[in-house]
Amino acid sequence: MLKGLLVGTGIGQTALAMREHAALHKAAITDLENVGMIANDLMARNLLERLCKEGSIFVDVGAHIGSVIAGAMCHSRPSRIIAVEAIPEKAAALRKRFPTADIIETAVSDHDGEVDFTIDLTQSGFSSLNPDLALSATAFRVIRVRMTTLDAIAPHENIDLIKIDVEGAELGVLRGAEMLIKRSRPIIMFESGATEMAGFPHMDLWQWFSDHDYEVALPVRLAHTGTSLTLDAFMTAHDYPRLTTNYFGVPRERRDEVRLAARKILGFA
Repeated sequence: MLKGLLVGTGIGQTALAMREHAALHKAAITDLENVGMIANDLMARNLLERLCKEGSIFVDVGAHIGSVIAGAMCHSRPSRIIAVEAIPEKAAALRKRFPTADIIETAVSDHDGEVDFTIDLTQSGFSSLNPDLALSATAFRVIRVRMTTLDAIAPHENIDLIKIDVEGAELGVLRGAEMLIKRSRPIIMFESGATEMAGFPHMDLWQWFSDHDYEVALPVRLAHTGTSLTLDAFMTAHDYPRLTTNYFGVPRERRDEVRLAARKILGFA
C-alpha cells in the first residue's frame, strides 16, 4: 500500500532506486548465483525509463502500480504515455495518480473478446491471463475482463518504445501489434520468465523477433557491439541461474542508434 502511494513522487523514485541498488549489493555478498540477473534487471529499468525519444509515444503494457510510468515521466520526455492495465482497481488508481497519461483498462493479446483474468491476491504483480496461476497462488480471484490488441489501442505512427510485462503472455501482445510495429519500429522491452505459459513458448517468442527483423539483447549488452542473442543463447538465459528477466528487442536498422543512446544513458560516452 505504501509503495503504491509513493509511486509518482520524488521520494518514491529515490526509494525505488535505493531498494534496487541495495538488492544488488546484498546479492553480491549473499547470492552470487543471481547477481547477474539482478544487475541486468536494474540496468533494464534504468534504460527503459530513459530511452524513449523526446516527443515520441511511450506504451506500457502491464502498468501495475505505475512505477514505469513515473520513471518515464521523470527521466524522458514522451509526448504521450499510453498505459494498459487489466485490473479495474489498478486502472482506476493509475488514472488518479497520472491524469496526463492515457490509461486503458483491458487485457491485451492477439484478438478481441472477454477472458478470465486471475488476480494473485498476495502478489498482485503476478496477476495474469495464465489460468495455471490458480495452481500456484496462495490466494486468488478470477474476474472477466475485456481483451483487445495493441493495434486497436494505439494506431499511431510515433511510438518509440513499448514495455511488455504480462506474466508469460508477451507473445500474444506482439502478435496483436503487427501493424503498429511495422509502422513505428519501436524498441521493445519485454519480460520472459523461467516458466512458459501454454501457447506462448519461449522459442516462439524469440522467433517472432527474428521474423520481424529484430535483434534480442540482454540489457547489459544493449550499449555494446556484438551479436544479438541466438535462439540457443536466449533459451539458455532462462535456465537457473537466469541471466535476466527483461530483454530488449531492437529493430536491426536502429541497432547503432539504440547502442549510442544506451551508452550515453549509462555514462559510457
